Amino acid sequence: MEDEEKAVESLVGNTEAAHSPSPIRCCWLRLRYWAATSIICGCSCLGVMALVFAIKAEERHKAGRSKEAVYWGARAQRLILTSFAVWIAVLTLAPLLLWLLSYTIAQAE
Repeated sequence: MEDEEKAVESLVGNTEAAHSPSPIRCCWLRLRYWAATSIICGCSCLGVMALVFAIKAEERHKAGRSKEAVYWGARAQRLILTSFAVWIAVLTLAPLLLWLLSYTIAQAE
């Protein structure tokens, strides 16, 4: 009888531990805000994908599936950073390429 009670207690303890939210490495609401900002101030197609992944991560976190939440959150963070990096590259390379084009045309004349 005691063995059955211990088994039930351990089973209940395991299911409570599985559904309790574990400490995650990022703030989910802030991740969604950064993704929305990357749509506006970054490469918008990558920003939309980052927002989708951030929402997936937040939903997984609310459901108690922390490993999946961390996975989707990491993907969202990478896309956010990539979106900003692409936009900064475009902002710096476009004037440089225009200058190079005007220099090439001036040398050809």
